[in-house]
Amino acid sequence: MTVGGQGLPRLQELAYLETIAKAVVTGLPFEGIRLALVDHIWSLRQASPGDPPDPAEYRTWRNDEKKFVRNVTDALKELMRLEFIENSMLPSSGTSAYAHKDATYRTTSAGLRWVSLLESDRRAAYDELLPRLVFAHRGFRCFLSAVGVIGDSRSSFVIPLLRWSKLPPNNRTEAAYRGAIGDYVAGALASSDLGWHAEAFEIGEAVNAYLDRVLARAQARDKNPFQTVRAFTQTCEEALVRLAFAKAGCSIDYVSMEIARRWSRWLGLASYTYHAPDPYALRFWSAAQMQLADDSVIVHRRAGGDWRDRALAELHDHCQQARAAGTTYVPVWEARAAVCWRLRIVDDEFDRAVTDMIAGRRGEHLPWRVHLDQVSVGSIPSSASPVTLTTATAGTRAYNVVTIVPKHTK
Repeated sequence: MTVGGQGLPRLQELAYLETIAKAVVTGLPFEGIRLALVDHIWSLRQASPGDPPDPAEYRTWRNDEKKFVRNVTDALKELMRLEFIENSMLPSSGTSAYAHKDATYRTTSAGLRWVSLLESDRRAAYDELLPRLVFAHRGFRCFLSAVGVIGDSRSSFVIPLLRWSKLPPNNRTEAAYRGAIGDYVAGALASSDLGWHAEAFEIGEAVNAYLDRVLARAQARDKNPFQTVRAFTQTCEEALVRLAFAKAGCSIDYVSMEIARRWSRWLGLASYTYHAPDPYALRFWSAAQMQLADDSVIVHRRAGGDWRDRALAELHDHCQQARAAGTTYVPVWEARAAVCWRLRIVDDEFDRAVTDMIAGRRGEHLPWRVHLDQVSVGSIPSSASPVTLTTATAGTRAYNVVTIVPKHTK
């Protein structure tokens, strides 16, 4: 369920709580809840851009009683922890799910109120969920403090990363990378306030010790954990993340960090990117300020109309700078990262600003407009996402590049 003192439950998507809480209220047994989650995940797959998924896969999901059992169990356990569902026995694995397929669960009065609020005001429902998550999970609370959501100490938290290509062409080896990473990261930390500090020797020791542990565990199973450069550098990143957050007073493991950043972005509290301008790094920033008061929280988000207008202005400047350098179309993920990093807003605010302008709901007075295209410019990082638009005529489409063009006037 958790890893270490400040780990988080392996609940990758908060939307699973919503789907499963609604299923429990209707009296569905465990297998019916699993099927409700299958339908939810499948609907997301169908709405995603690209080729439509194979219906045969959907039928396979529904017929496999082990599919998504862990997701259902983790979400039910979290709903019990949040006191939305009464405590009850749950499957320990997919193999034991058959013994629980007819089990049902009782919703508490708080859970009934939350589900009712989901139906009437989904945003308010997640605002009500927020303090429960913050006070139930010390790891989530410490993550929010480290990236500057709680408290006024910082607005960003940056973990410098060393690209493999930065090594000398004639010496791009794991040993060379191990030897260089301490000095590289320490130099970046010394150049500006990135939210944490460590000396070169300490960074090198932490990364090498982490690599050695991973390597020893894999070799005990006759495995090679670093079959690719990406696998090796990703493991180094995990080590740096653990060290950086520990230095900020947050002893959180890498997977828990991934979960916390997903929750934070979903709730409009903080965001992150690998793709902002300037040196390569994993950058976190607060998109809200939060004060804790007894069992409640007060949140002020950088969101809404004015921030979306500012996002359009920043997008205009970014595209103009690219055009001055000879580039007409800019990758959407690159523009989004630059704008959100500068304004300290979440990705959704950028996407809403762009879609509002295209729909004619924003920026009517401006002499330019946003133009999106489905083509790609260069390779798209796995951590990047396009802007998606859904229309009655074209359905859902993904747009990978953006530019600005003058508006035609009569």
